[in-house]
Amino acid sequence: MRRIGMALGILGVVAAAAACGSSGSGAVPTQSASPSSAAADHMRLDMMRLRLDDLGPNWQRQAPSKDTSTSKCDQHPKGVTITAGGWKSRGVSYGYGTTAQVHSDAIVFATAADAQKTIAAYMKPSTVTCMKHELVSQFKDEKKVKLLGVSTSVLRRHLVGDQFQGVRLTLNLAKGRARFKFFIDAFMVRQDRALAEFSYMNAFRPAATGTEYTLAEAIAQRGALS
Repeated sequence: MRRIGMALGILGVVAAAAACGSSGSGAVPTQSASPSSAAADHMRLDMMRLRLDDLGPNWQRQAPSKDTSTSKCDQHPKGVTITAGGWKSRGVSYGYGTTAQVHSDAIVFATAADAQKTIAAYMKPSTVTCMKHELVSQFKDEKKVKLLGVSTSVLRRHLVGDQFQGVRLTLNLAKGRARFKFFIDAFMVRQDRALAEFSYMNAFRPAATGTEYTLAEAIAQRGALS
C-alpha cells in the first residue's frame, strides 16, 4: 500500500484534464492472525479493494503504475505485523475519461491495534503537510500546467466500518490564462485489523460526498463479510 493519494501519476491526469478546458464537471462517481488464516487474510485484502462494479458505467481498469519510486511521506509504523499485502503494493487503479481517477489498495495486519497505528501515522498533520510539499515539488518543472497553490483540509465524514478518515488536497492550477482546480480526496477505511485506502482524484470539482460514501461502504461491507 503506497503513499495515500500519491499512488498515481498526478501530472498526467492534470495535463489531460487541462486539455479538456478550464470548466466543466468531472466524474461523480482484535485478535492476532494465526498461520492457518493466511489464505483468509489474502482473500480479505482482495475483498477490500475497490472493484470496477463499485464505480459504475464508463469507468475503466487501468494498467498498474510502473513507478517504483518511494516517497519521504510514506509511513511504515514500527512494530506492526503484516499478514497480507505490503507497503510496496501498487493496488488497483480506474479511470473515467481524462478527468477522474480512483486508486485503491488494502493491507491486513496481525491486530486491530496495528491497523489503528497505521491510520494514525498516515493521517497526522505532518504527513499531510509532507504530501502537500511533494505535490509542489512535482510541479516545479512542469511546463504545460502551473501550480498556483495547494490547500489541505480534513474531510468530516460519518463513521463507516470501524474507522473512516479522510483528507483533501486542492490544487489551484493554471494553463495559460485559464484557471481550474484539481481535487485529491484520500481515505482510509478500517474493518477490524484490515485497512483499505482509496483516493478519488477529480478535475474541476470534488467528487460527490455520496459517491465517496458508497465506495467506503462497499469496502467496509465486504471486509466485514470476508
